[in-house]
Amino acid sequence: MRKYLIYLTIPAMVACGSKEPKQSTIAGKFSNATDNTILIVSPNDVDTVNLADDGSFSYKLSLAEPAQIKVKYGRMSNILFLQPGDSSYIELDLNNANQVSFTGSNSDINTNIKSRTNNLYNIMRGWRDLFALDVKDFEAKIDSIKNALMAQSDSLKAKSNELAEMEGNRIRYFLLNIRTQYPQYSAYLQGKSFNPDSADYSFLDKVDMNNGEHLSYDDYASLLETYAELRLQKMKDFATLDSMPAEQRLPVLFNMVDSIFTNSKVRDYIKKHFLVDEIQFGEFWKLTNVCNKYVEACSTPLYKKEVQNIMNEKMKIAPGKDAPTFSYKDINGKEYSLADFKGNLVYIDFWATWCGPCRGELPHLDKLEKEYKGKKIVFVKMSLDDDMNAWRKMVTEKKLGGVQLHADGAWSSDAAKNYQIKGIPTFVLIDANGKIVSPSAPRPSSEEIRPLLDQELAKI
Repeated sequence: MRKYLIYLTIPAMVACGSKEPKQSTIAGKFSNATDNTILIVSPNDVDTVNLADDGSFSYKLSLAEPAQIKVKYGRMSNILFLQPGDSSYIELDLNNANQVSFTGSNSDINTNIKSRTNNLYNIMRGWRDLFALDVKDFEAKIDSIKNALMAQSDSLKAKSNELAEMEGNRIRYFLLNIRTQYPQYSAYLQGKSFNPDSADYSFLDKVDMNNGEHLSYDDYASLLETYAELRLQKMKDFATLDSMPAEQRLPVLFNMVDSIFTNSKVRDYIKKHFLVDEIQFGEFWKLTNVCNKYVEACSTPLYKKEVQNIMNEKMKIAPGKDAPTFSYKDINGKEYSLADFKGNLVYIDFWATWCGPCRGELPHLDKLEKEYKGKKIVFVKMSLDDDMNAWRKMVTEKKLGGVQLHADGAWSSDAAKNYQIKGIPTFVLIDANGKIVSPSAPRPSSEEIRPLLDQELAKI
């Protein structure tokens, strides 16, 4: 089971209540945008909003209580504190995304939130020094950081009690997530193997793991994921799950989740977490029945919508579908398109120079390429590096073979979006007719790749 621990997240929270809702407005401008959409994430919904040609947008929503709303562009996220009837404006130049300006309602508060968010990011930028501390010093450091940040959030009570509570919770969950990372990264920095059974996660017992309302905090949701996996690993039949195909494993896993959690929204979320992970990184085309049953049983409309949307989108690259076209230049400036390789199998490696697992596959990929030299198969290495110079340097110094291409726009490139790349390395296999064989093909280091290539070559 996969666990992608990314804790630099920005949560949102809304207070409960039954007041008459009022219309609020979020508007702004994203200069130099390469994508034409943003996401507006409110406590109970996620909407896609189109940007105008000049990067401007305007969005209206109904609020009954104060809320923190996330405005997301790609992997960037900014929080806006919005009260019923407010109109807030956000402007940033994506060529210098650290410079964000807020005007309109609560502009001073939103600027303050952005500053605090940057402070949270800075904590994790020094992760090596932090996780290198012994347990006692680490806990003291976290307590010191917490006290300083909580004092800042308490000072917001003069402006809004709701805001102070939201920011306090946001800080608390962020730091709790850092504590969950300590055992694993401390072991890594000491060159030791990590054993979760011997790690101390007792502090999680003091956290309410059945608070459906707090799922609007990204870091609370991440805590739930960690807690669920720790609990599941201790259950009697957990060890047998990895040997099952996903379409059999997930229903068993869902029953285990029901035995751990009591809140229906929390149950829905944890099940969605495991299901979406399999859809994004596994053989999603085999999970139609599991998805349908999840949607039927799920009592949280937002999660139903998310699973349906993700599955519908992934089916666009299911085996047998036309492979998305692409056209990019190699290191010498020669342009290649997918059509150039028609009549051959195409094995695409989506990678980047900074990616450790990607680099780990390179020797295996080189060996595989040499074994299949002269056969009807093309090995395409599609770099998602932002830094083209780093890509050029590695290709040259390592004398990397195959067709070396750089996807313009990196993670925002058409190739990354059309092939729905969520993590790297990702390998894609395309047949001689331009149809997808596997959108998540085995890695070069796996035992499964050669039988698959031989099977497909026999069809040509």
